[in-house]
Amino acid sequence: MDTRRGLLIVGAAAVLATGYMHFYLYFWGGYRGISIDRLAGIDISRSFALNAVAGLLIAEALALSLRYERLATPAAALGILFAAAAIAGYTLARTSGLLGFTESGWSSEAVIAMVAEVLAIVSLASYLVISLRRTKLAPVT
Repeated sequence: MDTRRGLLIVGAAAVLATGYMHFYLYFWGGYRGISIDRLAGIDISRSFALNAVAGLLIAEALALSLRYERLATPAAALGILFAAAAIAGYTLARTSGLLGFTESGWSSEAVIAMVAEVLAIVSLASYLVISLRRTKLAPVT
């Protein structure tokens, strides 16, 4: 298997895992009813639902990019942005607060999501670096 394909598969699985963790926390983890502050109609509760949907869609785009290579670069970039935004949101929630909500403690779901987000960033960034190097080294025809 090509290294780049493997990195896309790992990235897709990691994005899907963090999306599932947000889904789980929304429906069964108590995050469904948190609505302290809103920004443009988004509160903590809705942000978890949106992260679940976005994770699923981005993972699907990464999976489709295995067949349609033109999707790979934008899907990888979206996966990196998604994972980085989730990490930033969690960091804000643990420090200064996010939309009036402050997170405390570590749940197993939070640890799984954080590991998956870091894995998504590392694997998808590696894919982009390898792809860029290949493009630069490819002979011009």
